[in-house]
This record gives sequence, structure tokens and C-alpha cells, in this order.
Amino acid sequence: MVNFKKLFQLVTHPIVTTKKYEKIILLSHMRSRSSVLSHVLGSNSEISGYYEQHQRHADPLFDIKVKANLLLDNNLSSQHRYLYDKVLHGRFDPKNLQGYKVIVLIRKPNSALKSIMSMGNLTKSLWGKDPYRAFAYYCQRLQSIIDIIEKNNIDVCFVEADDLVEKTDHVLNEISTFLELDSPLSSHYRSFDKTGEAIYGDPSDNIKSGSIVKTENNTAAVVSDELLAVAQHYYDRCQQLCIKN
Repeated sequence: MVNFKKLFQLVTHPIVTTKKYEKIILLSHMRSRSSVLSHVLGSNSEISGYYEQHQRHADPLFDIKVKANLLLDNNLSSQHRYLYDKVLHGRFDPKNLQGYKVIVLIRKPNSALKSIMSMGNLTKSLWGKDPYRAFAYYCQRLQSIIDIIEKNNIDVCFVEADDLVEKTDHVLNEISTFLELDSPLSSHYRSFDKTGEAIYGDPSDNIKSGSIVKTENNTAAVVSDELLAVAQHYYDRCQQLCIKN
């Protein structure tokens, strides 16, 4: 079905529609602090995009679909250099990473799994009731990131989620250098039209603060030591592979 609002945006912005932008992709998992990093990136004048597009990168029309979304969101111009997307699920991953600036953001399993479960309780979804469900998603997602990195001989920028909030300036400087930005990333960011909407990112009030802040880890959720040990194995493999690259 044709979305005439998106089609109108593309037709009325021919320079943007035909421009070839560079692309940034953030490979990550749920509850990794990806929403706050996305807002930091999207607030930079060279980068367009701040939320999860839910578009298959393998789709030949991916670029045009993303442009239409961002134009409709009043978030894309010919002055931008990069199109940005974050991917938290393997079905949206590109077939290969050639032509992308790749950032990998992962969170240690203890805090990641508890945060996934806590968000499940907040949204009244199955994630909050079943530690194994969160565990299986986490391990499968890290394995899919491992697989795609192994298949591509490119440099990636690795970010540990705790470092983003504990060593903020250092991490943002590393990302700025990796992306070769004219103006460095700032720990303060804008709010956008979709900020705080669950389908596009973090639905909690934390994302509306406008700056990177460290939040308390959820301690109510319980994950067994056995599951954490297996999840730690996937975390270590992903970290080592990304740092090695």
C-alpha cells in the first residue's frame, strides 16, 4: 500500500531523495543504552536519524524508505552527511557491512538481562516474567552480531554500555574520531518527535533528561548464575572479536 505522505515528501525534496548519504549502523541489543547513544548521534549536525527504523537493511529500497521516514519526521536535509539506524534484532541486519560505519554497543549480561526483565514488567509483556526468554534473546542477538562481524573484514567502534555512562567524554571522543565528525559528539542531546515512544526506543522518562546520566540497575529481577555464566561467554566473545577488529 502506497503511503502518500511519504511519497509526497520524496517528490518535494528531490535533492535529498537523490543524494547518496554515508551510513552509520549501531549493532546492539535491547536495554543496552542504545536509545541515549542514538539521541546523542542524531543531535549532531552531520547525522540524520535517532531511532530504530525497523527496516530490513538487505532491502534494495532501504535508503529510500529511511529517507521518507526521516523527511516525514522533519529530520533530514541535504546538509546531513550520514543516515543513521540502530538494529537490535537479527532480521533487520545487513547482509554485509561494506559501506557502513559500524558501532557495536553491548551491555554486560547481569545488568542487561535484569533491565530487559524490568522493562517487560513496565510494559506488561512476557519479557518481565521469564528470565530464560531474556537470556535466549540476549545470547542469540550477540551471536548474530558475532556472525556478521566475522563475515566482514572492517573496523568497528566497540562501546561497552557502562563506559558510555561512566567514561562518557572518552567514549564520545572515540566515536567522534571513528566517524570523522567535524564537530564532536556532546553528552547533551535534543528531544525529537518520537523520543520516549516504546516502538522507537526507550519509553522511560530517563531518555527525556536531555543528557547522558547513569541510572540505577534494576535489582528486583532475578537471573540464575547458570544463565549469567553462559551469557557472559557470548559477551566475552563479542567484545574480544570487536576489539580485535
